[in-house]
Amino acid sequence: MFKALEKKIIRISGRPCRPTPLSFETLLVAVSHVYSFCVVLWHRLYKSGCIPKKQLPCPVISVGNITAGGTGKTPMTIYLADLLIRLGKKPAVISRGYKGSFEKRAAVVGNGKQLLLDAHQAGDEPHMMARLKRFPVVVGKNRYQAGCMAVDRLAPDVVVLDDGFQHIQLKRNLDLVLMDHDQPFGNGRILPAGRLREPAARALARAHAVILTRCPEKRSGQPHPVSCIAPGIPVFYTFHQPFLAAFYPAGHQKKNQDSGLCGNHERVPDLGVLKEASVVLFSGIADNQAFFRTIRDLGGNVLDHLEFEDHYRYKRSDIQLIQDRAGAVKAQMLVTTQKDWGKLDTQITWPLNLAVVGVQVIFDDEPGFCRFIKTRFAAMKYS
Repeated sequence: MFKALEKKIIRISGRPCRPTPLSFETLLVAVSHVYSFCVVLWHRLYKSGCIPKKQLPCPVISVGNITAGGTGKTPMTIYLADLLIRLGKKPAVISRGYKGSFEKRAAVVGNGKQLLLDAHQAGDEPHMMARLKRFPVVVGKNRYQAGCMAVDRLAPDVVVLDDGFQHIQLKRNLDLVLMDHDQPFGNGRILPAGRLREPAARALARAHAVILTRCPEKRSGQPHPVSCIAPGIPVFYTFHQPFLAAFYPAGHQKKNQDSGLCGNHERVPDLGVLKEASVVLFSGIADNQAFFRTIRDLGGNVLDHLEFEDHYRYKRSDIQLIQDRAGAVKAQMLVTTQKDWGKLDTQITWPLNLAVVGVQVIFDDEPGFCRFIKTRFAAMKYS
């Protein structure tokens, strides 16, 4: 019952909302007004000092959004952490660890050299970042508590909050807001009638920069609508570029500590392996259709796509279903996402080649964004 209700709300929130008297949409709009009032009141209590904010003894940079759903926060967090390393900094990433067993208490997922927790313990996105072994990752719903753990155990000189824009309890020195280029405000409604987490203009007034994601290769040259709502805020344009995160030949088992290297070390393939290949996809992410379009645009002949809900925990019966479906349609290859890959059982022996596809952030003006970060970082003051 609750799953059906959730799906109905998601369906309504993703389309133009035109409520009619006594309709379910009207009820959602009424609830959204109450939700919006509570959010605004919550922010005013913090802004007025009635509820004090907490501060870490190092700079804090937040990567977040103002809509529910995927805007590419995790790829951007990875990009930012890598950029800070190139600038000579020592970052640690703090993530909530949604649906992980350590979500309600802080834990170190990886110290930058060693992966310490699995996806079920850490949550999907933190585990995916930690297995890269390029920077430390800590999880915890209480970001201040998780930040204190990171400072005490890992001694970072900057903390990056993954999906931290609405977590106003913790002071931050820089707020980066990600917005989908084509649908920056969803249907313009607040949750649950729409996908906005808070009123757009009020939210963007707190932002230091907007990063538009999934931008078209050719833009009109006209200012983006976000510039009208938040004049004066720097706006950066980015693209999501797919890459082959891993490739396992048929009969190969995933190793528990795999960090993203391909299984076939003699001949490392690239995304060309998907071109004209007959494939079956399986994914459990916020936007499964975006994954489908990516593989199709790469030239893959998609025979079927088994879609699961975001943060889905695969059961053995699901894996059997995937394998049976691939056999039934005579697929040449199975393809999944980098996020799903971390949740797969290491004991699975795949009957077909398995390609794991990830996405990385590409800036239209990377030197300009780098200058922005260096300038803002130099101006940061903290205790």
